[in-house]
Amino acid sequence: MNSTVENKIDNTYLFEVAPYNPVILDHGDGNWVYDVDNKKYLDLNSGQFCLSFGHNDKGLQEVVLNQLKKIYHTNTSTLTPEVFKACKDMADITGGSLTKTMFLSTGSEANECAFRYSRFLTGKNTIIALKNGYHGLTLGSQRLTMSGIWARLMNNEKEAFIESYEPKDVRSQMQEILREHENDVAAVIVEPVLGVGGIVVPDNEFFVELRKVCNENNIILIFDECQTGFGRTGEWFAYQKIGVEPDILVCAKAMGLGFAVSSVTFSKELAEKIEGKIIHFSSHQNDPLACSIVSYVIKTVKEKNLLERNKTNGRYLLDRLNELARKCRLISNPRGNGLMLGFDLDDDIFKKYPDIYKKFQARMLEEGVLLQAVRRGQTYRLLPGYLITKEEIDFLINKLELVSSEIA
Repeated sequence: MNSTVENKIDNTYLFEVAPYNPVILDHGDGNWVYDVDNKKYLDLNSGQFCLSFGHNDKGLQEVVLNQLKKIYHTNTSTLTPEVFKACKDMADITGGSLTKTMFLSTGSEANECAFRYSRFLTGKNTIIALKNGYHGLTLGSQRLTMSGIWARLMNNEKEAFIESYEPKDVRSQMQEILREHENDVAAVIVEPVLGVGGIVVPDNEFFVELRKVCNENNIILIFDECQTGFGRTGEWFAYQKIGVEPDILVCAKAMGLGFAVSSVTFSKELAEKIEGKIIHFSSHQNDPLACSIVSYVIKTVKEKNLLERNKTNGRYLLDRLNELARKCRLISNPRGNGLMLGFDLDDDIFKKYPDIYKKFQARMLEEGVLLQAVRRGQTYRLLPGYLITKEEIDFLINKLELVSSEIA
């Protein structure tokens, strides 16, 4: 067993939002990061799910440097050629009726924008979300995150939550919400794969039925693809794999490669009703630097055939996790879609020893693996960079087997 990782956090002046990993990172390369003592760690979450091409991507450095030398920020009423190109590139990969895009800064902001336009378009107030969905930490988005448990209420804005993700329950749940809110429902927002909610993958038919109910009741359907978008599931967007097109598509994270970039894409039909109405305006709206990065991501995914690679490596990682779960009692229920995967610590063991995750995470860190947990430490999310290799996946599996056998 390796020695315990030394905690180097200096909180003399740091405001500690949450407990941090004890290691202090110095630099990164590909899917690996190195601490100030030059110890290396496999980063299984590509930063905060943003570094599609890993750390220290040379192509990104060139794009950013060139744009910095040219123009990288304008006022909100003035555009650059980079904006038009990025909007066209978005329309090329969304296809269908999702053709009109605006670029913002974060996923939370993009969701707030989608809520505002939905309320403006319909004249209604209520937004429906999935019970364990995650849509951001600004006040409006927070109210629709994990049943709004961290948010305070505001006047004239209401929310409701779908509790069952079974296709057979969609219609009855929606009808009950419509009755309770007197048909005052503007929109439904969903993640195709619930990330913070525990890597939950609702059946495609759930979304098919939800689309039907929204159509019947003049409700706008928003897909929050901040985590699933830009190729992570093996398609450009998860809705394309599901076969259900939303009215509004929200993206962030992987499209910015670590820079704060998000997007809101409207269907042509909705856009025709709202263009020119200033419902959402932002200091970092349609920034040329952000747009140049988005176009670079799209170009690189195409050139390197990364959609197919994500499918192949996603299947390989899931197969290896299933193999491990059959051997190791601690690892259970591997699941996911493309390179958005997760697994649980065994339910019986976790209930008996609820602090076991602390030892599990600490040992994985000692063994050179950075992991992130949700659901109070029981579920682990794996969203690695798109260029992860089978050798790096095997490294992860070997370390999981070593630590799990040791602990269980």
